Amino acid sequence: MINIGLIGFGNVGQGVYDILDQNGDMISGRIGSPISIKRIVVRSPEKYQDKVPSSVSLSADVNDILDDPDIQIVVEVIGGEFPAYDIITKALQNKKFVVTANKEVMSKHKKEFFKLAKENAVDIYFEAAVGGGIPIIRSLKVGFAANKINAFYGIVNGTTNYILTKIAEEKKSFDAVLKTAQELGFAEADPTMDVSGLDAAYKCTILAAVAFKLDVQLDDIYYEGIENISLKDIEYAKELGYHIKLLSFGKRDANNHFELFVYPALIPEEHPLANVRNEFNATYIVGDHVDESMLLGKGAGAAPTGSAVVSDIIDISFGLSQSVSFRNLETLFISGNVRPFEDTASRFFLRLLVSDQAGTLEKITAQFSAQSVNIENIIQKEHKDQDAEVVIVTQSLSEKHCDSLIKRLEETAEITRIISKIRVHKL
Repeated sequence: MINIGLIGFGNVGQGVYDILDQNGDMISGRIGSPISIKRIVVRSPEKYQDKVPSSVSLSADVNDILDDPDIQIVVEVIGGEFPAYDIITKALQNKKFVVTANKEVMSKHKKEFFKLAKENAVDIYFEAAVGGGIPIIRSLKVGFAANKINAFYGIVNGTTNYILTKIAEEKKSFDAVLKTAQELGFAEADPTMDVSGLDAAYKCTILAAVAFKLDVQLDDIYYEGIENISLKDIEYAKELGYHIKLLSFGKRDANNHFELFVYPALIPEEHPLANVRNEFNATYIVGDHVDESMLLGKGAGAAPTGSAVVSDIIDISFGLSQSVSFRNLETLFISGNVRPFEDTASRFFLRLLVSDQAGTLEKITAQFSAQSVNIENIIQKEHKDQDAEVVIVTQSLSEKHCDSLIKRLEETAEITRIISKIRVHKL
């Protein structure tokens, strides 16, 4: 019997339980050994007595799982850095395999966990930490293992993708769509981690570790959210042939210098990522031999995330039942320089509110020329009172150069306000 200890019984925990309950016989048959949840730890065991059979023990003490010699696999789905860090650490020290859906704790402590796992001849799996039901971690570790991964572009947050999709399709404001997303359960009551880009940044550090074998922390990654993206930005982008997505980006150059960031970006409407809608996630991988490949699936929810957790449980159980390979466990990280964000380059979408008078556009374009910035596109068509809106897409320039340009534009009398600055990527 392969026994599982489940820590946390919220949406994801119940999703894991339901999958094992419904597909347990099929899974046990594939593994070659029976598999079951022996114990679940929750804050209030009495609250869940009617949700599980008497064969499953409920407890409020994590040590009932961590110290049980009959439990081989510990599944942590409580989220957050603490006490998850302490739970995972003790589980590994007690020679138990760990499965977690926790992007924050994996992002911050992955290297330490890998070292502990190796020392104790066990392993830690974290497929559900990025992309929900998309097997991106396993694909990078196994499916793309013959390749040097040179880039990844990910839509890895279902909440923000849902919001951007609905703003575009239903012509509603950010606040109105966010409220609907909260009512439908696609956004948390406090959506800050999602809409600020922090959730995607945690996932970006994990993808960098798996794709590039690069040990980076959150401080190494510039991230920006979608709070300031408006319907007008999305409509102008569409007119120019782009969609706006919150992009998690990692790129390697020939000298092992890396670029890592998360921000909303205009991407061409013909690119596969541009058409990833609603709560779906996708990761686009560029390898030196596989070339370009994309994985798409639901990035949130009890069932997709639970599916990823159970797939990790099955992988571990195959090893316990047949023979342990430890193919998942990698502790070798390379050294590489993460390029300072101000030195990274892209095109820029700038939306300006300007004085609606003769000669204004010429004076504005003269500032671009003075800063040696070439213009790729200009749109000018909206007028309100004495002002007009102008949208300019630049050719590629560095963040530092763009900031210098914006400073000059802000000093230009004809420009009332710079409303939006969004990066443009042709991928």
